[in-house]
Amino acid sequence: MFMLIRKAEPADAKRCLEIYNGVCDWESQNIILTAWDKNFYPTMETVSSALSRDDLYVLEDEDKATGGKQVVACGIINQIQPDFYREYTWSVAAAPEEVLVLHTFAVDVNCKGCGYGQFFMKFYEELARQKNYKVLRLDTTLTNLPAQGLYKKLGYEVAGHFECDPNGIGHNIILLGLEKAVLH
Repeated sequence: MFMLIRKAEPADAKRCLEIYNGVCDWESQNIILTAWDKNFYPTMETVSSALSRDDLYVLEDEDKATGGKQVVACGIINQIQPDFYREYTWSVAAAPEEVLVLHTFAVDVNCKGCGYGQFFMKFYEELARQKNYKVLRLDTTLTNLPAQGLYKKLGYEVAGHFECDPNGIGHNIILLGLEKAVLH
């Protein structure tokens, strides 16, 4: 297996949006209420902003149909903690500069069960270790059971629940804050 995680390039923007839109469509078809709506978030503006900040990462693997490479997952990794993170009871005390946050993480819905989510999360953890962060933080919706399962399997602890409309798309959802101490 080829798998490689790298910083995204402008040429990856369209593919990242395809992955995000695919997740939005899948959630809509499966009646899962989330913070994502392809008309509001994540959009090409989300992708472009992350590219300009240089904090969008992609996971590439071999495209079995063509033999080339294809982007199968993407996510934003930075230190930006959304305002609603103040609502959680974090168990790891950390200054803002000691926290690494994963945002807008998605795996192509056609690649579920291939281990890409776990591979990306291990990269996220190793990046934090290399750069001496103290804690990893992220959030997901209460209804996103596959993501919760992955995060809990990898040792992330729930820091609380918060009901909000984080992206202003017109419906409240319950977000779980999750964290994991970085072991050095």
